[in-house]
Amino acid sequence: MSDLLEFRELPPASVQAAHDLRAIPGGWTERSWMLEGREFRLTLPADPDAFLDDPAVQAAHDQTEYMPYWAYLWPSAWHLAKLILRANWPVEQPVLEIGAGIGLAGLAALARGQHVTFSDYEPQAVQLSLHNARQNGLAERAAGEVLDWRTPPERQYPIIVGCEVIYEDANHEPILRLLQRMLAPGGIAWFGDGGRWRAERFSQLLPQFGFAATIFDEQGRRLAQPRAGKFQLFAVERNRAP
Repeated sequence: MSDLLEFRELPPASVQAAHDLRAIPGGWTERSWMLEGREFRLTLPADPDAFLDDPAVQAAHDQTEYMPYWAYLWPSAWHLAKLILRANWPVEQPVLEIGAGIGLAGLAALARGQHVTFSDYEPQAVQLSLHNARQNGLAERAAGEVLDWRTPPERQYPIIVGCEVIYEDANHEPILRLLQRMLAPGGIAWFGDGGRWRAERFSQLLPQFGFAATIFDEQGRRLAQPRAGKFQLFAVERNRAP
């Protein structure tokens, strides 16, 4: 990621800034990155793999195959955040981030002047995203919501974003139904993907739910089709009536 950002780890004492977050397996850390000329300070789990040994996580996995994916800062998030910072969206529009995790995509949207609702199935992820908005001085336009994609509320947004949310088949239909309900007419949804092989199925399902997608690489260049092993951005819109 050296061509994308600069990295420096802050001293351990600064992790005390996470006083409003409850203790987690492996503890918290705080780091700072430069992205598109702006510094982003993020609090995040110091050792996400430590969750895998947590009895509560193991019990949840046994019941529902739950995995603590929210605790990882996925490489695709940096590419999506960079593209959001470059986007030509009108400022002060509402944005919904789904599967927010640490909240980097939503932070990028806040930094360019949007109003962002961070949402995730995991309450800790919503709390963490809001914490990161506060420590970057962006909390004024930030809100949080615990959201199950299977039961989306009757509320619409002109912009919806998500990163690494289409990695498995089970997510595709719930996300597309969420878009049917929550994406405003004329709106757009951006999904950052690391080139995972199930993304092609997601792309093929779009017309069945009334959507179409344009696919871009990490530089914003248009791709002819989904690709494997490299970042891609699905820019999803409602199909235009003939």
